[in-house]
Amino acid sequence: MSRAGGVRGGTRRSRLESRRQQRRQRYGRFISWTAIGALIPGSGLIAGGRRRIGTFLVVVFTLSILALLATVVLVPNRRLISYGGDRQMLLVVGSTLAIAALVWLIVALATHRVLEPDGLPPGKRLGGALVVVLVTSLIVGPLSVAANNAFTQRDLIGAIAGGDSHTTPDIANVSDPWADIPQLNLLLLGSDAGDGREGVRPDTLIVASIDTQTGDTTMISVPRNLQGFPFPDESPLVQHYPSGFRGEGDQGEWMINATYRNVPALHPDVFEGIGNPGADATKWAVEGALGIDLDYFVMVNLEGFQAIVDALGGVTLDVPRDIPVGNKEIPGTGRCTQARRYIQAGEGQHLNGADALWFARSRCGSDDYDRMARQQCVLGAIVDEVDPRTVLTKYQELASATRDIIQTDVPEDLFPALIELALEVQGGTLESLTLDREFFNSMGASAANPDYDQLHTRIGEILAPSEDDDDSPDDTTTSAGSSEDDPADDTEAGAPREHETDDASDTPASGDVPETPDNGVTEDEQSTDDDSGAEEEHDPDQPVETDEVC
Repeated sequence: MSRAGGVRGGTRRSRLESRRQQRRQRYGRFISWTAIGALIPGSGLIAGGRRRIGTFLVVVFTLSILALLATVVLVPNRRLISYGGDRQMLLVVGSTLAIAALVWLIVALATHRVLEPDGLPPGKRLGGALVVVLVTSLIVGPLSVAANNAFTQRDLIGAIAGGDSHTTPDIANVSDPWADIPQLNLLLLGSDAGDGREGVRPDTLIVASIDTQTGDTTMISVPRNLQGFPFPDESPLVQHYPSGFRGEGDQGEWMINATYRNVPALHPDVFEGIGNPGADATKWAVEGALGIDLDYFVMVNLEGFQAIVDALGGVTLDVPRDIPVGNKEIPGTGRCTQARRYIQAGEGQHLNGADALWFARSRCGSDDYDRMARQQCVLGAIVDEVDPRTVLTKYQELASATRDIIQTDVPEDLFPALIELALEVQGGTLESLTLDREFFNSMGASAANPDYDQLHTRIGEILAPSEDDDDSPDDTTTSAGSSEDDPADDTEAGAPREHETDDASDTPASGDVPETPDNGVTEDEQSTDDDSGAEEEHDPDQPVETDEVC
């Protein structure tokens, strides 16, 4: 009996061990197929006996992956990226991704439920649930983020896209908008709107003329103190200013940067129903001053631009000399208040948004044209920081900053083509010219009050298409930054001011308007302070390379 009892006991233990081993195998199989099913929708259902629905999901998943790969391989990258400007496509993509994420999660949970063995203790059930959550998050998380980014991008385009305008071209074929526009002329404006300031004055005025076939771009920085400029013949403002934009009172109110605020206020009937009257007026002003047609404008709030830099994690650039931070000009003295601190000179300096703004706008101890060069360097540094990884990881922050600081009259259905053109610009040549004192002196004129007929001829020569693309100049941009002559740039952010003059000499009581002054800096001081201007001699009416400035 004892031997028989021992045999029976051993058999019982063996059966119990076998059952435990089977339970462990079932649990291991449950965990494994739960994880696989969360990664490949339908595979876990097939393993759980739901072959019909499982096979259907696996086939749909496989076809979707093949379709995605075919799209990436067959559709040019530029076209794929341009879809980021198509609001309808963004709606489709965002909705598809959101639905895919939801379905993926439901399938993963259903797979877990089908595969889960009966009678699992609470601890093991929790383990299975954690596997579902962790594995599914690897897929559903990125899908959800991508869907959210698509909807954010769609909303962003809707927020900044232009409204009605007198000055935008009629596009006959949106799918090929550049067929009738071989040269796209954009007006880039930097506004100084802020607390304590009356209205908006775009003291940065840059014309970007883009060859729509090659992406080659010429950027022309326009002084903000131009006066007496004509309006183009097609503008209704010609009848109000047949002899150019001039009038009584403070001459600062008749400078080209005052057009944005003053002209719509003086002639509201001309701009009734227009989305951005100030921008339309400024486009007409720059068209008349340079003798060219402008297609669209893009305006950036310069105070808010630091949010873009911060969203990018800062910018890295070479600082040619110590740049003061937090000081301002003392009117009528040619001197500046004590700086709070300095951005130290040196190569490869990493600046946050606030320092980058001071670097771009500080004018104490230098002049406006030195500042223009620094602004271009900042823009170049921003372009260097914008890479796909940065955009993907900080997209929401970038989009939020962009929504707050950018305005344009580009219609929303043109954004895909404009994004594609921007990619062409990156691969094309980039050159720039500042309409500075030397430029106007080379024509025997002054910077503030040039001979506009002569200026029209010179700009036409600069922007004329080359007869042979191979002979196009190698020069790249020098003043892509701006031509702002902003008197408030020497003040702390948000500081009030009466009007946009450099100093008392910039707004004469009558007669000819003088050239843009140097803030009282003497010739000797200028030669020592303006390190970036100490480059080799160049033709004043021709572009120079960016590297010579930055």
